[in-house]
Amino acid sequence: MKIYGLTGGSGAGKSAAAQRLAAHGLGWVDADAVYRNLCVPGSALLDALHAAFGDILTPDGALDRPALARLVFSDADALAHLNDLTRPYIWQASRERFEHLAAQGTDCILYDAPTLFQTGFDRLCDAVIGVVASRETRIARIMARDGLTRDAAAARIDAQPDSAFYREKCDFILENDGDLSALERQIADLCPRLLSGT
Repeated sequence: MKIYGLTGGSGAGKSAAAQRLAAHGLGWVDADAVYRNLCVPGSALLDALHAAFGDILTPDGALDRPALARLVFSDADALAHLNDLTRPYIWQASRERFEHLAAQGTDCILYDAPTLFQTGFDRLCDAVIGVVASRETRIARIMARDGLTRDAAAARIDAQPDSAFYREKCDFILENDGDLSALERQIADLCPRLLSGT
C-alpha cells in the first residue's frame, strides 16, 4: 500500500485536487473529515478541545469551528497547541481508514491533510503532493467560499505557510491559479506515476 500526502494552504484548491485524484483511482482519506467525525458532542476529543480553548461550543454542544478558527489563526502558539492535541486522535482514526481501504483492495491512498507537515504526518507518507496558488487567488477563493472579509481571509493565509514552503518540501507540485481544466491536465499527467509507484 502506498500513501500519498496531499497538502496546501487554505484557498489553494486542495479539495478540488483531491476529488480529481480520487476520480483517477486513488483511495481518499480526508483528515478534516476524520477530525469532524471525532468532534461530535460528548466525544473525548471535543472535551479535550473545550478544556484547552474554552468557549468553542455551539449552544447544542457541537464544535463551533469558526470560533476555534478565530482563536488559532490569530495565535501561532494556539495553532501549535491545537495540532499537538488533535494529532494522536486524527492519526489513529486515519490509520483505521487506511486499513479499511487496503482491505478492500486499494493500493494507493491519498491522505488529504492541510497540516500534514506541521503534524509530522508527512513522515508516514511515501510522497507528498502540494497544491499551490497565488496569495491573491487564495484570498478571493476564501472570501467566496467562507464569506470572510478580505482582511480575515488574508489573516488566515498569513497564519499558514506560503507557497515557497510547499515547493521546498513536497515531492510533487500542482499549480492551481488557473481553471479546473488546467488542474485536471496536471493530475492526469501525475496519476500514472502515483499509481505505478514511480
